Amino acid sequence: MHIIGILTTIAIAIFWISRAIRGSRDIADAARSFKNRPRQNRFRKLHGKSGYDLVETPVEAATVLMIATAKMDTLSGVSEAEIAAITLQLENHMQLSTDAADGIYRQMYNVTHDVTLPETALYPMVDILKTSIEREDAQQLAQMMERVASCETPATAEQKEFIRRFKERMNLLG
Repeated sequence: MHIIGILTTIAIAIFWISRAIRGSRDIADAARSFKNRPRQNRFRKLHGKSGYDLVETPVEAATVLMIATAKMDTLSGVSEAEIAAITLQLENHMQLSTDAADGIYRQMYNVTHDVTLPETALYPMVDILKTSIEREDAQQLAQMMERVASCETPATAEQKEFIRRFKERMNLLG
């Protein structure tokens, strides 16, 4: 009789301990879910966007413009020398580390790699930059674009025209 009572007590104890463990797992899962909430909200905000719609900051817009400038010389992609020039400009003028500059370049290249006409980047990126940067910063960006355009060979007529249109749109001419 004592053995049946002990076995029943042990079974009840195991049942309640297992429920407590499951409850603690639920609490841990809720904490993890709460911790990931900002990332999930950013994803929801970006869901349904693609291409230039994903560009939000002035640094990203400047990077897209430099990539577009680099793509105009061959229309096949960005060469290793142009990648190095873009990341160097980001490091020197945007005060980014080498890893951060490379990361931003890669992100923006992935955003724009399907774009067949690089000149389509001008208007959406200028719209972002007009409200975010000052005239001196815009002049500096135009110089950065010129350096990227002429890093391997002299800038092509298309690259020069793209940079001229950027300056015109940012009210840097005259």
